[in-house]
Amino acid sequence: MALRMKGRAWVFGDNVPNDDGIMPLSMTREQIYDPSILSQHCFEQLEPRFVKEVREGDIVVGGKNFGFGNAHIQGFLGLKGCGVGIVAESMARAPTRTCVNAGVPLLCPVEDIAKSIQNGDEVSVDFETGIIRNLTQNVEIRGQSLPPVMSEIIAAGGGMEHMRQQIGTSRGEKE
Repeated sequence: MALRMKGRAWVFGDNVPNDDGIMPLSMTREQIYDPSILSQHCFEQLEPRFVKEVREGDIVVGGKNFGFGNAHIQGFLGLKGCGVGIVAESMARAPTRTCVNAGVPLLCPVEDIAKSIQNGDEVSVDFETGIIRNLTQNVEIRGQSLPPVMSEIIAAGGGMEHMRQQIGTSRGEKE
């Protein structure tokens, strides 16, 4: 997964739940794990235009408490299937780890990010350095980048892919 992205901002604000926010709970109940299927349902209850208009490289901007609730992986796998990254003011530990495990690029915490970017602004994000550029408003924002091991997991495409690479490397296989 790319650790640098450029695209349109989708601003969702504070207290966006994982279940019935990022992803309908029905996808978890049906035990669907395919990112290409899940991507067709992201934010359908909050912003029906999202699945029709999202493009790879777009950035989901969350306020405080983004992705709260149960740490089901379906919402983050859906976002991975969309090819987007996340920049949020705050996320609890469980959704942060679930997001990383799904392989979705993430910057969090980023103070007042939902106030610094408008829905539809063109933004570029370097998830390794924590630099966010709002190209529409010509503003640069610095966020806190993830620890190196979490960046490695995201770059590998998620927890399972990272584990496969690590096992292959320990057996002398090339990455």
